[in-house]
Amino acid sequence: MLEKPGTAAGGETEGRRFALGVEYMVPGLAEVYAKTGVTWAKAAAIGCTWGDIEPRPPVAGQHVYHWDAADRLILEYQRAGFRHFHVYVRSMNRWASSKPVKPIGGGSSLPKPEHWEDYKAFLRAFVQRYDTNHLGHAPGLLYPIEYWEIEAEWGTGFWQGTVEEYLELLRVAYQTVKQANPRAKVILIGFFLAGLFEGHPDPKEIPTTLAAMPAQRRRVTERYLDEMRQLLAHPDLFDVVEFHSLSDWSEIPGMTRFLRETMRQYGYEKPIWVGDVNYTASPMMFWGIPVPPYTEQQKPAIEATLKALSQPRDRHHQEALAWFRAEQAEGLVKKVILAMGEGLAGINIGNLKDEGLFGLVPQITGTVAFQGLIDTTGLPPRPGEPRPAYHALSLLVKKLGEFTDVERLDVGRGVYAYRFTVRRRPVYVFWYDDGRRYLPGDKEPATRVHLTLPPGQYRLTETPTAAGPIPVRTVTIPAEGWTIEVGSTPIFLEPAGEV
Repeated sequence: MLEKPGTAAGGETEGRRFALGVEYMVPGLAEVYAKTGVTWAKAAAIGCTWGDIEPRPPVAGQHVYHWDAADRLILEYQRAGFRHFHVYVRSMNRWASSKPVKPIGGGSSLPKPEHWEDYKAFLRAFVQRYDTNHLGHAPGLLYPIEYWEIEAEWGTGFWQGTVEEYLELLRVAYQTVKQANPRAKVILIGFFLAGLFEGHPDPKEIPTTLAAMPAQRRRVTERYLDEMRQLLAHPDLFDVVEFHSLSDWSEIPGMTRFLRETMRQYGYEKPIWVGDVNYTASPMMFWGIPVPPYTEQQKPAIEATLKALSQPRDRHHQEALAWFRAEQAEGLVKKVILAMGEGLAGINIGNLKDEGLFGLVPQITGTVAFQGLIDTTGLPPRPGEPRPAYHALSLLVKKLGEFTDVERLDVGRGVYAYRFTVRRRPVYVFWYDDGRRYLPGDKEPATRVHLTLPPGQYRLTETPTAAGPIPVRTVTIPAEGWTIEVGSTPIFLEPAGEV
């Protein structure tokens, strides 16, 4: 009846609980996000690249680093209450990179041979500046930064080199980071692979899923899987594995299990993080292709929904927006619960604000333009009203922030059910999924579930999907059990009177 995917708290984060964080850090928004109770945060690569911090080559061996922007951002979040951080480090530098930096999108590559020592000096200085144990650390630094991700994302143009070239950079970076701060952790470049694991949690399904893909997409996916295996074959060069979840929430179990299976084939297992969770619901579409479980048959309806979201004057805008805010909150909870249930070390949830520019081409970029967890106003952005997903994140911290164990429950086909132990008391989470995805105006299915729990009064809290108070009610569960209708909105159930 019960499935234990692994220890989800403590072990993979060195004695700390499951790490729940936000990304990417935006100036001016630290205080509002600290109120959720989250204490982890991740900085964007922009502002943390070599070229940002050292825009000009050293003169007579003297390096001049520009720390002002990074200092302001990190210190703002630390003062607001964030204690733990991930930082991307990119080698992209117009005067030092071995390949030209693209005018749009940039792109990292190996340093030129004559600038390898400059790269090591930059990386060493970066790590030491944000280490409270180093005498030359940033003035006012409250907590050390000990998680350093070498480059941004595999296979999407952020890294312009080959597997072999990345491993060459990683080998140097790993040694440099460890020498600068022996307590620091090096994160392998993040993997992003949409379209393979959505709804397919068992890696044994990979051949069947690949066979059903169009030929070109299958070849690209097979090559990506091969490159992932090549990178994972070098556990001596990293401490943490990360994958990026920009797709449907159902991708998390399959990707996690594939990574674990691959690591075990090489004789090791390291902590896994989910990062770059920019589409807390689902992008619905990338580059004109529906993202599974959405289907090609739904493409016209997806396009209409994205158009309505991107155009405030569209007569369906408010309907689409209300639907999307509910989807966003539900998807956020599902991604976090699945990460916890799969025994991952942590997850970083984005985005902190909308990226409106992407709304010009939503058929290409999907829902990224609308993914902020709060409204923002002005430039630079100032915090406005929190959205349902923001309240859902706060609810997760309140209900599960101190969990010490999690079990998957078998209570019915299509039902995701988990029993968490929080301060030695149970908290249950349920939702139903029939494997399909729905759009505004569609009637989503539900199912009836019979629960056999210790009798008594329970507090039932629904994931917030609209403005207003979070729905909470008290229910009585008799000795013979209790039947409840479960739909797509996750619900939390806990003994009444316990916080």
